[in-house]
Amino acid sequence: MLPAEFYITSKVITDGEEETTEFFTVGEYGKRKGEFILRYDESDGIGYENCTVTITVNGNCITIRRTGPAASTLTVEKGVKHHCVYGTPFGDFTMGINTYEIENTLGGDDDEKRLRFKYSIDINNDFVSENEMQILVRSSE
Repeated sequence: MLPAEFYITSKVITDGEEETTEFFTVGEYGKRKGEFILRYDESDGIGYENCTVTITVNGNCITIRRTGPAASTLTVEKGVKHHCVYGTPFGDFTMGINTYEIENTLGGDDDEKRLRFKYSIDINNDFVSENEMQILVRSSE
């Protein structure tokens, strides 16, 4: 694993209202057994103090695992609906994840690599939001 900088943008559209969150963090990036791995610590600034995020990318399947006080696992895979238990500082809930777009340049030769995916969330089959996450990865060596 190599030191890396992550520029993360998250967009959520609910009832026609769009909310965008952007943050910068440092962590690790690498490839192991054919999978790309991104790892970073979250901060209290976004509500997840003392949590670590590990993102594993295997083809069109992305697993986002948060460990710590607000533990959760979110799986996004184009064309497949996954059900995930999502932890928040206020409690856990189960949601459905429908992914319809993934863009992955993590294996490219560019200095800046990108992972971007769009998905919708439902709870008990009731639509909640459209979401987009983009992670720009830069080596910090």
